[in-house]
Amino acid sequence: MSHAVDYREVQKDDAPKLVPLFEAFYGQWFGEPVTTSAVHRRIDQARSIETFVVAEREGKLLGFASLRLVPSLDLTPYAELSDLFVAEPYRRQGVGRGLLGFIEQRARERGADRLILTTGLKNVEAQSFYRAVGFEDHALAMKKAIGISKAGNPREIRAPQRSVLWRRVDDTGTESFLLSRDDTGWHLEGNVVALLDREPVCDPSWRALSAQISQERAGGQRELHITVREDGRWWVEGEEDARLRRCTDIDLEISPSTNTIPIRRLNLGIGKESEVSAAWVRFPGLTVEPLHQRYARTGTNRYRYASRDFATDLEVDDLGLVTRYEGGWSREAVAEPDSLILK
Repeated sequence: MSHAVDYREVQKDDAPKLVPLFEAFYGQWFGEPVTTSAVHRRIDQARSIETFVVAEREGKLLGFASLRLVPSLDLTPYAELSDLFVAEPYRRQGVGRGLLGFIEQRARERGADRLILTTGLKNVEAQSFYRAVGFEDHALAMKKAIGISKAGNPREIRAPQRSVLWRRVDDTGTESFLLSRDDTGWHLEGNVVALLDREPVCDPSWRALSAQISQERAGGQRELHITVREDGRWWVEGEEDARLRRCTDIDLEISPSTNTIPIRRLNLGIGKESEVSAAWVRFPGLTVEPLHQRYARTGTNRYRYASRDFATDLEVDDLGLVTRYEGGWSREAVAEPDSLILK
């Protein structure tokens, strides 16, 4: 028998239970390690302008939402749904609708006559959900950066290093890729055409910090969020995955970009080799499992890669980006920071 879900405003002792949810939803964009004290401080910080609510079942928090009441020159204020998140195991069970219903009730009680929200242009799944519960397309949201937030806003100050276009040797697909860096470390942004967007993030020494992956299939969109804490624990969609505790790298099954991570981190000498353990993201299921790998540097720009019963040769450039992945990918075009025009 399934127990009922309770919807209520957040309480002080909810902070520890919110940590994994904040890890999954905000990830590196939280701007600091997601700890109980940090979560508690953020909630207190927003308390005067936001109403933060949670969904709870048998003492476990399943998701959260945030309501902001906005005074205006109109006769009545309007309400804004500023955040809504449900942990992966509890989606498609009515939790999101329940949170939204609770938010709407609070907004009406406070005199609002309409509820607005913004969501990502590519987040087709979220758009479908909101339309299904009565929201209509209303306006185009725009933004302009007017300063750097305390979180550093790394998306606005990244320095591009190199842009690459890879093509599969069987000509079944391409991947566009941009390597950039900022004060937090390295960003490996890419798009496998007509399939997925992804962005693994590493610290300055190339140790994995997080990954956000968005996959489009059959007209819908699925997302996967991975975060690595300072103590080496890996969190996948807000839940710790103890199997990944010994992993140091993130490896995407269908992309040559993530081979760069261990190549740069290990910085092997010619003739040297090393074993690593990676959090291996499988496609199309977006599942994650540990994968033991071996890298051997066989030349200035050549490596031998092996995992399980698979082995291949890699050729890389001076930044450690793959130029040829034998049997898999080849680099078709490259652009330098001063041009960023593929050639």
